[in-house]
Amino acid sequence: MTNRDEVNDFLMGGSGKAFEFANMGDSVSGIITEMKKQQQTDFQSGAPAFWPSGEPKMMLRVTLQTELQDDENDEGYRTVYLRGGNFTASKGKGTSGLVAVKDAVKRSGAPDGIQLGGKLTMQYSGEAPAPAKGMNPAKLYTAAYQPPVYAVELDDLA
Repeated sequence: MTNRDEVNDFLMGGSGKAFEFANMGDSVSGIITEMKKQQQTDFQSGAPAFWPSGEPKMMLRVTLQTELQDDENDEGYRTVYLRGGNFTASKGKGTSGLVAVKDAVKRSGAPDGIQLGGKLTMQYSGEAPAPAKGMNPAKLYTAAYQPPVYAVELDDLA
């Protein structure tokens, strides 16, 4: 049996392409259209990831409506995956994606945290030592957040 989120992802076309952050300095910016908490997977095996306590390792999948377009069929949706972690930069600056976004939300003064309709900008800004031998360095990020602004034209209601 599938859950409602899986059905909606299938019907609505999922959440867009993952934004790669291939090179330090790469950034993405857009309006948040979807957020979904999901379990992380192990980078090497692809199996669901767990903490030593047995609790699942979770992350936040955030879909952004951007101005990026690879071809005429590309609607500009890009997905970023926010994982936690405590890292010390060995090159550049930044923190884990989750910490970077939490800090950006705090700086914005948004009273209700991250919300649909808010604008999120993330930049791959640094690296930390690889978490294990044979792995790539951990990517570090900086972020900015603007809460959604809602307006109603009152003259149209008269």
